[in-house]
Amino acid sequence: MMKYSKLLKIFLIFFLANNSFSSDYSVVRYSAWEKADVDLLYVLPAEVNTETKVLFIIHGASRDADRYLSMWLDAAKDKNVILVAPHFKKNDHPYFATLGMASYSGKIIKDQGVWLNDSIAKFYAYFQNKYNLSSEQYLIYGFSGGSQFVHRYLMYGVDKAIEKAAIGSAGWYTFIESSPFPYGIKDMPLEPGRIEWLMSKEVLFLLGDKDNNPNHSTLNRTKGSMLQGSNRYDRGINYFDHLIRIGNEFNTPLRWRFSVMRGIDHNTKKMTQPAIKFLLKDLDYKD
Repeated sequence: MMKYSKLLKIFLIFFLANNSFSSDYSVVRYSAWEKADVDLLYVLPAEVNTETKVLFIIHGASRDADRYLSMWLDAAKDKNVILVAPHFKKNDHPYFATLGMASYSGKIIKDQGVWLNDSIAKFYAYFQNKYNLSSEQYLIYGFSGGSQFVHRYLMYGVDKAIEKAAIGSAGWYTFIESSPFPYGIKDMPLEPGRIEWLMSKEVLFLLGDKDNNPNHSTLNRTKGSMLQGSNRYDRGINYFDHLIRIGNEFNTPLRWRFSVMRGIDHNTKKMTQPAIKFLLKDLDYKD
């Protein structure tokens, strides 16, 4: 009996250690690569069919993927979409927001084996194969650090499978100019045709006009980021204006939608609401 109790105690410790997330969703650990594992938190719709879409929700610097995912649950419960929130643990993927391609101070990471520019493509292939999904495209959302991840994935991702994206309140950006990466694309050029593809995508670009605190605790203050503006709002305005100029230079219309949320600061929940409406539109079950 004592031996049984001891085994039960060990089992419970193991179970709790590996199930720290809410029971509202499932977790699968992605390990089918040479990089560190990534936990994928996901929620299935009422019925999965070949027309089901996949929406990736990318957390910020807080790394609380479960909180980010929870903001989408009510709105998505009657939609034909699988919600997936990757959890890039800090110890395993310290520079997830730059796709692991550079440190936040600007040092290039030469070991391409840790880069995350193939991550979403691989995660999508997993769900596509597991649930026999017919779509070759997926949706993606990122806020703050997640917004940094998404806009850089639009630039450097190995795939071009993003159908629609929404990004909000990034702390800083990679401009399509000759500044050193990750502030610009020097030494990290884009593949031919990538700029035109980037401009053509349906992207909702969100900013809060009160997200203008130059002393915010998580704001990057390196020299390269400070050249983009003193706060998130100014940096976002400068980045979007930059994209317009690049579009004109390449004679490619910018399809991105620009939206300023009045009276909102760096508030994850409030900034997520317009992204929910944008990305979940037209995802009802079809008769």
